[in-house]
Order: sequence, then structure tokens, then C-alpha cells
Amino acid sequence: MYSALKDIRIIGMAAAVSNTWDSVRELSNEGEQIINKFIKTTGVEGRYSAAPRQCTSDFYFSAAEKILNEKGIDRSEIGVLVFVAQTSDYGIPATACVLQHRLGLNKSCIAFDVNLGCSGFVYGVSIAAGLLKNSDEKKALVLVGDTLARTRKGYGIGQRSSNTTLLFGDASSAILLDKEKNCSIKSAMMSDGTGHKALSAPYNAWKHPVGPESIPGDDIAVFNFTINEVPALVHEYIEKLGVEMESYDDLVLHQANMMIIKNIAKRVGMPMEKIPISLDRFGNTSGASVPLTIVDKYGASNDSKEVKMLTSGFGVGLSWGVMEVKMNTDDILPLTFGKDRYDDDYPDNV
Repeated sequence: MYSALKDIRIIGMAAAVSNTWDSVRELSNEGEQIINKFIKTTGVEGRYSAAPRQCTSDFYFSAAEKILNEKGIDRSEIGVLVFVAQTSDYGIPATACVLQHRLGLNKSCIAFDVNLGCSGFVYGVSIAAGLLKNSDEKKALVLVGDTLARTRKGYGIGQRSSNTTLLFGDASSAILLDKEKNCSIKSAMMSDGTGHKALSAPYNAWKHPVGPESIPGDDIAVFNFTINEVPALVHEYIEKLGVEMESYDDLVLHQANMMIIKNIAKRVGMPMEKIPISLDRFGNTSGASVPLTIVDKYGASNDSKEVKMLTSGFGVGLSWGVMEVKMNTDDILPLTFGKDRYDDDYPDNV
């Protein structure tokens, strides 16, 4: 699916992590040789994890509050709130509705959840842009991220010392959309449900209420999917736009692991110096990884300039997407270390 939505622009981006950072060497029970191989293969040296009772929504709240406060946004102008995550706070209601309340948004603001992971940035922004374009609302807020490290629930996550546990970090992001002439949100998105078992957590949900937290994923299938389908969509996308890879300041890829990132870079013809990396310090942060990487590179910059980035997210579903992002670095806010924690008054272990 190709989408081109005119007169919509990203005017703000923020990301939030916890105050707790751990080295993978400290987390692992494996020997030095095994952990050295893990670091070399994945590129992950450490990651942030949520505090006890701190959930995905808490980081979303921190990131969203930063954008709304620092940009002086009138909250009554937010008409769309899209929450994209695999680690929602509750089975019901939608976590987006809880955040609508916490953020003080109007009843006229529609709020809903989207269950997606690593492709969530492209999908979430595209969904929100479409709703904004076809309504009389002024602004939309997209929240993308997960807390896979803290919950240890996810595709292929097992014991604490397992490689997949060390791979994932907790993070969330907030993206603010506005209506602005002579701008556009252009994206290409694809899905392949035949690969749904390659990255799956089928148990402890409605279909299979009892079972292990996870089952091993199909690493070979995922690797082949990413290095073939993602480059193909990138080439198709830039050809449709009539642009060259060299025209982009950055290619911001989902931070899956370094092996996948390097393979995609080679296949699309983008030098590694134009591919920002954040997974060495943050790990694989699911849908938050693309905006988090942008915030990591530009959020603390004192330069005020326009940047043109090509972004791509890919993973669970299987789903993948590509989107061009043009922003002023003034609209990319410094990283937030979230301390917020919502007390909902529900008792535990009833």
C-alpha cells in the first residue's frame, strides 16, 4: 500500500526511557566468550528497562508531556491519539483511552490502540495522518513503543540470560502531526501474514490463556525476510518518489541488530556513516527504535536545520514500511528519562 497525504507534517518528536540502564555483561549468566559473540553479532552493549509497575503508557505519557509542554500546544487541538504497542497496560480498555484522560485531551479526541511492533512508527504516523487529513481536527499525537525488556514477554524471549532477553530495551516515543500547506506524509506499507509464526507470543492471551511466556522465533525466516523484502520496498519507494538515496541525510532503520542493519544498508546502497545507530546503548526497542534513533542523533543538537530522512520499520506480523521524514531539528526534542508511574488503584493478585 502506498499512501501520499498532502498538507500534513511532523512538527514534534520526543522519546522516553527509564532511569535504569544495565550492561548486557551484568545481565548475562553466560560465559565471556558467548557474551562477546552476542555483542559482536547484535551490536547491543546495554539497554534501559522499566522500573517495577512502570508500564509502556508511563513512558508515552512522559514523551507526550514533553512535546505538548515544550511546544506550547493547546491540548484542545489534539483530535487524534494513536497508541501503537504490543505491551498494552490492560486487556481492556484501550491504553490510548487511559492516556487521553491522563494527558487532559478533549472528549472529541478519538483514541485507540494498534497492536504492532517494529513497523509501528510508519504505520502509526500513516494512520494518524490519514485521519487528520480527512477530518476537521487540527493535530494528531502518535505514541509508539514497548516495554519488552521489563515484562520479558515477547517473541522468542525466555530466561533472563537468553540472548533475546538481552536484545530488547524499553522505550517509547511521541510524534506530533499538524496540518501545514506544501508538506506531505508519504509512506509504503506491506504485510505478510504467512509469516506470523516467525515472531509470535501465542500464549497467555484469549486463544491460549495458559502457556509459556514465549516460544522460540524463526530467526532464519526473519533474517531472510528483512534482507530481501525491506530493501525491495525501499527501492520501490524511492523510485516512485523519483529520488536518489544520496538525497537523504540519513537512512533510519529499525534497530533490529547490527547484522540486519548492515545487510540492508549494503543492499540499498547507503553508506554506514549515513545510518545512525542507537541499539548499542538502547537495544532493540521495537516500534520506538526509529523515532528514538532520530531523537538520539538530533535531540541534543544545537544546530537548527532541515533534515531529510528515509525511515523503515520491519518485523512482527510480518509487516514492514518505509516513510520519508522531513523535519527541522528544533522540533526534535532531547531524550526524556521518565519517572512517571500511573496509580490506577487496582489491587494486584486478586
